[in-house]
Amino acid sequence: MLSKYKPSINSHVVEKVILQNTDSAIKMLTQIRHRSNDYQFIQNSIIPTMHFQRSLPRLPVPELKLTCQRYLKAQQPLLSKNDYLKTKDIVENFEQNDGQLLQDMLKKKNDANKNTSYITKDWFNMYLTERTPLPINYNPLLVFKQFDSAYNNQLLRSTNLLISSLRFYKSLKANILEPEIYHINPKKSDTIQFRKLMKYLPESISWYGAYMYNAYPLDMSQYSSLFNNTRIPMANQDVLHNNTSGKHIVVMRRGHFYKFDVLDNQGNILDPQLLLSKIQYVLNDNIAPSNHPIGVLTTSERNNWANLRNHLIKLGNEESLRIIDDSLMMIALDDEKPGSDPIPCVKQYLHSDGINRLQQ
Repeated sequence: MLSKYKPSINSHVVEKVILQNTDSAIKMLTQIRHRSNDYQFIQNSIIPTMHFQRSLPRLPVPELKLTCQRYLKAQQPLLSKNDYLKTKDIVENFEQNDGQLLQDMLKKKNDANKNTSYITKDWFNMYLTERTPLPINYNPLLVFKQFDSAYNNQLLRSTNLLISSLRFYKSLKANILEPEIYHINPKKSDTIQFRKLMKYLPESISWYGAYMYNAYPLDMSQYSSLFNNTRIPMANQDVLHNNTSGKHIVVMRRGHFYKFDVLDNQGNILDPQLLLSKIQYVLNDNIAPSNHPIGVLTTSERNNWANLRNHLIKLGNEESLRIIDDSLMMIALDDEKPGSDPIPCVKQYLHSDGINRLQQ
């Protein structure tokens, strides 16, 4: 029964794991001294990560006539001749009447929000107000190819993924991650000389300096949401939660939750052997699958999940949920092995049975 249930989060025992490492492949993790910059950061860019953000061109408001033309072009392959002609009359009437008023309103809204795009707030609200379940509808997946069999075991792959993610996170936070730039002519612009020049250009004109090299810096404003962020279900509209001080991660296995720190008090990534031993503890824990996996609840319609979450909080689970929400990232360790067949592989990684997933 839900009324008797509290999520199980092991937050202390993982810290007591004795370091053990006898596998030669695992020892590869410790070849780099864990406090060196090579270990702490995945990149050390000459150009600051957000150097081009201030001078990025704004997304222009499309002209009403072009918007109507594009809409009709998209509808034509889908409609019969008669239906298309009816749609064409409606669109032309809209363009001459209501469309003019709405276009003026859109331009005024754009002029009043000089620091962002006219579509940003509405775009976020569209996703946050959508009430359909997140699995399949919104949550994507990526599957990595197997390159080196020596690293192809769950313990080593998950530890490497964790460490690489933390190095990426620290580089981003230190503003030394390479800016995203689309190079039309890499031989001309993807060079040390280009980077040194861009570094010394003022941020207010830096994008245009790259443009002169036929290189186009891309918007990186969403990068800050990659870590320490989650989506909290609320009635009618979800909210985004951010905890920049988080230094722990949460690992899921068999519907249970495990929490442990991955950064020390100075913000350094912990020794790779220590991180590996913590994940090894989780994998070695011969615990039965959870009888009350809250992951299944997170796959439901958003208002329903919001109500269930509030019920869990009233039962005394607020601190446990806060630990999950404040984590730097989450890793799900599955017992199932879908193999190389793409269909069961996609099913497993996209949604599985919902028990060992948290679709916040």
